[in-house]
Amino acid sequence: MSFQDQQVLVTGATGFLGGTLALKLASLGAKVRALVRTPEKAGFLPPEVERFHGDVTDADAMRRACAGCSVVFHAAASFTDMPSQIAINVEGTRTVMLAAGEARVERIVHVSSIAVYGSAYPYDVTEEMRLAPGAMPYAITKARAEAIVHEVGGRCGLSYTIIRPGMIYGRRGALWTDALFKLARLNPTPFVGDGSGSAFPIHVDDVVDFMLVAAQHPNAHNEAFHCTPDPSVTWREFVGSYSRLAGHDNWLPIPPPLVFGAAGIAQLLSPRDGVGREAPDAVQFLRRFITFKMSKARDLLGWQPKIDLPTGIALTADYLREAGLLT
Repeated sequence: MSFQDQQVLVTGATGFLGGTLALKLASLGAKVRALVRTPEKAGFLPPEVERFHGDVTDADAMRRACAGCSVVFHAAASFTDMPSQIAINVEGTRTVMLAAGEARVERIVHVSSIAVYGSAYPYDVTEEMRLAPGAMPYAITKARAEAIVHEVGGRCGLSYTIIRPGMIYGRRGALWTDALFKLARLNPTPFVGDGSGSAFPIHVDDVVDFMLVAAQHPNAHNEAFHCTPDPSVTWREFVGSYSRLAGHDNWLPIPPPLVFGAAGIAQLLSPRDGVGREAPDAVQFLRRFITFKMSKARDLLGWQPKIDLPTGIALTADYLREAGLLT
């Protein structure tokens, strides 16, 4: 796998995943063009990474950004309000796909999420199963974005790969590192029930490695792949790993009937398209045990995650200390 002297574009390059990917590509000798919307957030990128000021919603900027690139990694995403997510996750994906098709890039790697399955499945999930995002805006917009990837890719003859990561954690990870560690260091750590439901943590370095494989492997052409632990770990294992890092292993189980009751009230009070409509399913999601299977990646690409949970948490400890979250 060689990216030496290849011109590549990374959208979302100031974010957690996109930034980690840009640094890795630069270390491999690639000519990295980083799409940067907010220059102040790009300070961690080395000088050899080209900062391209633009936005995925700007068609002209994306045509210029994609020009001359062999691979486009589309990692930009919004996690805020529904209008922003539609603009960036959905229409931004359309803009990037059309620009990549016009530039005749060799492949685009689109970052989706296991959220596209919602909470519909009480059993193990494979990539062939129907997407069922439910009412959560992020899941809805990511599912719509995948449909655009298929449609535009097919119409433009553009080779693409879709990856569906789980809960990405590691250095600079805001949700599954910073926020979850803040919860886990509470002594005792409150959580729904005994934490025996499944979690899907995947270290950011594994996701980056998979994206690099997906960009060049012939069997990844026009395919979608999970990027998750197989088998899954439990929430007690995931959250408890952070708790032990903080110096304790005390768990405060919140009775599930109380949480279900609160979720039911949230559902009743939520507008038709509100996130609260999914609250009971979200609670059930925390309690079920399933695995997003990695058989397809193993069989077609010869790829499996390399970083197990204990190793990943250990790799994250220095960052948590630097961030002032771990003493």
